[in-house]
Formats: sequence, C-alpha cells, structure tokens
Amino acid sequence: MTPLLRVRDLHATFVDDDGTTRAVDGVSFDLAEGEALGIVGESGAGKSVLALSLLRLIEPPGRIAPGSVVEYRGTDLLRLPEAELRRVRGAEIGMVFQDPGASLNPVLRVGEQIAETLRAHRSIRARDARRRSVELLDLVGVPDPERRAGAYPHELSGGLQQRAAIAMALSCDPKLLIADEPTTALDVTVQAQILELLLDLRERLGTALLLISHDLGVVARLAPRIAVMYGGQIVEQAAAADLFERPRHPYTAALLGAAPRWDRTAGRLAAIPGAVPPATRWPTGCRFRPRCAQAWDRCEQHPPLLDAGAGHDVRCWLAAPERGTP
Repeated sequence: MTPLLRVRDLHATFVDDDGTTRAVDGVSFDLAEGEALGIVGESGAGKSVLALSLLRLIEPPGRIAPGSVVEYRGTDLLRLPEAELRRVRGAEIGMVFQDPGASLNPVLRVGEQIAETLRAHRSIRARDARRRSVELLDLVGVPDPERRAGAYPHELSGGLQQRAAIAMALSCDPKLLIADEPTTALDVTVQAQILELLLDLRERLGTALLLISHDLGVVARLAPRIAVMYGGQIVEQAAAADLFERPRHPYTAALLGAAPRWDRTAGRLAAIPGAVPPATRWPTGCRFRPRCAQAWDRCEQHPPLLDAGAGHDVRCWLAAPERGTP
C-alpha cells in the first residue's frame, strides 16, 4: 500500500559565507493514512528544517538538493509547480508552526485569518467562512469562540493562540497535520491541554500527524512510532514502546536518561556531555561520536548506515558491528 507521505533521501542545505550547512542530510521515512509519527531530538538536530522542507517552505539561501523525494499520495511535492503546491498546502497538508505568536498575522483578527484560509482553498461565501471559523475555534476548545474570533492575536494567551493556529491548520480538513513543537513556551498545564486536543482531533478526524518535539514525553503521548534525529539524520526509529524499553542507539539512551521520570526520586538527572556540533562541521564518521562514551575506532572512520531490522532501525556500529564498513 502506498503511504500517505513517503520521504526518501531528503537533503536541505544553506550556503553562505560561513560555508554549507547540511541541516537535513539524507532523511527517509513513511507515514500511513491516519498514523502518528513523532520526531524528536535536541535543538540543532534539523527537525524544524525537515518540517519546512516537506512543504518547500525553506527560503534562500536554503535549498533542497536534487534527488530528494517527498511524495504525498504518490505525487512528488518537490517537483510540483508552485501554483499546484499552494493548493496542497493548507488544503491537503496543514501545518502548526513552532511560534503561534509569530505565525499569526498581528493585524488581522483571528477569525478573519481562518476564514481567509478557507476562502483560499474552498468555494465558500464570506459569511459561511466566518461562521465556519467560529465552529473551528469551538472545535479546538477556545472558550467563547464568537468573541475570540473577533480578537487580534495579541489579545489571546499563548495557549489560545496555539489553539487558533491549530484551528487554521485544520480548517480545510487536511489528511496530514504537521505540528512543529506545538507546546513550546507554554506552561505545563496548557501543554497537557494542547496534547490532549491533538490526540482527540486525530482520533475524531482520522488525520495523520507528524509531531516534532525535543521532548520524548510529549511524542510518547501522541505517537505510536518515534524517529530520533541527530546531526540532520534519523539515528533510530521504532515503535514507541520498543524504543523506550530497548533503545539501541547511545543517543536515544542518553535522551531517555536525561528525561525526568515519576519513579526517579533521588539524584541528579543524567546530562549528555557536549553539544550538537554546528551543521557546517559535522564530525567524521558517526556524528554523535564526540559525545558518545561507547565510541570505538570504526565510529570515527566510517559513517554508520541506518540498519533496518524488524521494525527497529538504528544508525550505529555498536548495534550492528558485524555489517562491516559501508
């Protein structure tokens, strides 16, 4: 069966005076109809650039390399004329951006922005679009949606801005929703509400979800399958339960060790030494090698391949040393 979204060998780079930034470097994954996939990793892993690349939203000096494939229902979005791609964005694929305060237009009322999206993709009268915008705000749990539709973004709290952004992304009943750090900068209570909202909407509407976050706990609540990104690449991908119980990549294990847990009552949280290196100067061999306590000679000499096995993929020589050099 053809997946809803098929990504193969996606490369996104930025070229400037400092050199070439390989922000996304050979990412591949599939997403089925109605499925949820979580993509996690530290800041600098390439997650947000990946999300923008899927809809060709990166701007110069950014570019997507030839040979990259992003197929939606069998059509390669990277090769569509811009006019046809605009019909897919918003209508077939909705996107919730990382900062709703920045993604919402500050000089347009919230209801007008949702109605504008509807009228751009649907044959609908202005009055009906206005009424539908109020219904969508109600759908995503905005209290007093009629009044809030007439408000400007700055008049809403961060949580309500995020709900309005989700309402806009869902306005045309997309088959796929891309949510880039949808709980960033929200307090814990509001984060929980937004996560429950996304879970409820996915179950009710059957929308496929690509959830991007730095927080393993966030994606574990919504995504049965998780891909871990580091250094612009996917380093591990598995069912969420399997990944939590049996992480095979040292980076995944380190992320889990650094996460707060209810059953961990004493001692300091483990920290991952060092930082994600700049994407202009990825280390030779394995990109996690300088921070990995288990690195050995092969890790420096040869970049590991993503080894697919029984639904649990891992990019690590320690996990499959017998495969030899690539």
